[in-house]
Amino acid sequence: MKYSKYNVVKVSAFLSFALLISSCSKEKFAEYNTNPDAVITIAPEPLFTKAVTNWHDDSFEAFYENYRGVSRWTRQMVSLTGNTSTITDGIGNINQRYGRFYNSSGDLLVDVQKTIDKLTDDQKPRYAQMKTIAEIMRVYEAWFVTDGNGSIPYTEAFQARYNGTFTPVYDSQQNLYNIFEQTLKNAVIALKAQPAVPQVSLGNNDLYFQGAIPKWIKAATSLRLLIAMRLSKKDPAKLKAIVTDILTNNAADLMSSPDDDWSLKAGSNFIGTGNWDVSASGAYGANGTVDFMWRNEDPRLPLFYQKNSWTQENFDAAKSEGKIPASSVYDTRRYYGQFTSPDANTIPAKQKFFSPVVIKSGNLDTISAIQYRMFTPALSSGTGSATFLILTYADICLLRAELAARNITTESASDWYNKGIDASIITYDRIAKAAGLADYAALGTNAVANYKAKPEIVYNPAKGLEQILIQQYLNFYKNYNECWALLKRTGMPNAQTALVLEDFTFSGQVQAIPRRFVINFPIAGDANFTNKQNAIADMAKESYFGQPTDVKGRVWWDMP
Repeated sequence: MKYSKYNVVKVSAFLSFALLISSCSKEKFAEYNTNPDAVITIAPEPLFTKAVTNWHDDSFEAFYENYRGVSRWTRQMVSLTGNTSTITDGIGNINQRYGRFYNSSGDLLVDVQKTIDKLTDDQKPRYAQMKTIAEIMRVYEAWFVTDGNGSIPYTEAFQARYNGTFTPVYDSQQNLYNIFEQTLKNAVIALKAQPAVPQVSLGNNDLYFQGAIPKWIKAATSLRLLIAMRLSKKDPAKLKAIVTDILTNNAADLMSSPDDDWSLKAGSNFIGTGNWDVSASGAYGANGTVDFMWRNEDPRLPLFYQKNSWTQENFDAAKSEGKIPASSVYDTRRYYGQFTSPDANTIPAKQKFFSPVVIKSGNLDTISAIQYRMFTPALSSGTGSATFLILTYADICLLRAELAARNITTESASDWYNKGIDASIITYDRIAKAAGLADYAALGTNAVANYKAKPEIVYNPAKGLEQILIQQYLNFYKNYNECWALLKRTGMPNAQTALVLEDFTFSGQVQAIPRRFVINFPIAGDANFTNKQNAIADMAKESYFGQPTDVKGRVWWDMP
């Protein structure tokens, strides 16, 4: 178990249970070992904690899915020497989220609910809110899984140990979206209702909000909005209906400040290094993003990227050693990004970004690395905290700006756009400070105001939607899945927007990015063979689904 890695986690219930087991006779141990009802008599609070820690504690997902896969497809990260021709291919060890949901987190959330159901009649009502919180978390996790996999078991999942089916049906993504919407709506109603009896709080067993019900109400309502945005292409009428319902009946229940952010703070020793080490994957900034942030003096630039190795001292050394022309003039700009197109290294004007200058003291790279401690605080003996983002106030502000710019609502696109910028900068400043960046400096007094006064940043209705989506892209710096969804859902930013996102071009041909994970055919002997086959056949009814093993095929909501 990795409970001790969290600063706030208490595991007395599990320790007590362990002591109880150790003191039992062999006969009593055998009874516990064969009776599933005995196992699930652990209190629901630590079960919830374990579900949350298991959800976030996956170094394979960090390395393969985040650092090596999705972040490269979205151009949030690039290798020091650019991308190869295989950048848009599927990669091994990806889609860890699927197994994590079914084998180590989603199952525990169901255990929380089933444990509560087995309480005595006088105790059960006191856990009603806790049961609802577990349901909100399960919706979030299932939604995250279906985003890359399409149809998944949900309504009949996790039932085998409770005398249910061993062969759950696969719910279509369309049905899942209906279920998620209604479940979250009902959850908010339940949490806002005056409890009939005093409730048992999760307290510090809730690593997100420490059991604060108002925070969970805002998280659930905001998640409703985020999920609904996936319908912008596939079912715009349903999107508008959900948005109208939220803004008419639950607007006050949406996140209203960065203090409402749904995120997890974990000590640097929780993730350590190893697969969590973002520097090991060769993580550097992309040219278009770094250029855009540099020329607009974005306050997040030094929080996202490190300065390159061209200090004045190194420049002078390179000149004295004859490694650069004697006529060279020092470039005070220390932030540059790498070109992301595989064809870029064939263009002479871009060559300086691919080859370091070698001096006696080492290599001088022009490219700016990602701020490693934003992802791996333990690097270089760091003692800061890692922040896992799920959903933030900045996300909600910029979604509301987008909805207004698309005339889906009558709210002010400009107001929500500016609130989103403010919130994003505040959130990332907090993350950077907590992570203990070696060169962290507090925001300057006028830094945010100066940024928002830049001509490219001042809201312009004529290109407002592009501006909003660029800010969404920047805001998703540490939320790879949402950045990926943004590109699939809107196609922006792109090679023609103010923030230039290069096409992946190889031998002059544009390569499409992956849009989902590989969906494997069931093998003979699989107990759930028929349901899996039916799920694939059902998804294939959409022509854009493609072949199951083709990562450039699309899930239901991601229509062309």
